[in-house]
Amino acid sequence: MSDPLLPTLSLFAALSAAHHAAQRLIEARLPKGLNAPQFTVLERLAWQGEGQTPASIAESFGWPKTTMSHTVTVLETRGLVRLEPNPRDGRSKCLWLTPKGRSLALSGRAAIEADLATIAALAPGTSIEGLTTDLASLAARLSEQRRFPDAA
Repeated sequence: MSDPLLPTLSLFAALSAAHHAAQRLIEARLPKGLNAPQFTVLERLAWQGEGQTPASIAESFGWPKTTMSHTVTVLETRGLVRLEPNPRDGRSKCLWLTPKGRSLALSGRAAIEADLATIAALAPGTSIEGLTTDLASLAARLSEQRRFPDAA
């Protein structure tokens, strides 16, 4: 008798393995003292725009607020980001790169570009885009399921 849940469990195992392999690859190339989550935040601010709230970034990454808070504290202590009041509501904070943070984001990106190009060459762009869309959709549904465990 085959296990009908095995494909889903296999998917989760493959996602976990891919995540850890990508994190190890990135961290092997990053400037010393910068880990993958810290780089991910700097990269997002550098390429997708500054002035985002930590909460919105955490949500987009599927991170708990405590993880994001810790990451921001480390980045701020190292002088890589600064927090400023959100001009839209005055209560929350927005993240901005410092010149040092922007420089580190750019040097980190340069350090992994060859690896990204190699990975991109493994599959046509449409395959990567389709996989990205599917995984983002799965992540959103899993996140919703976590918020509303009784939802079907």
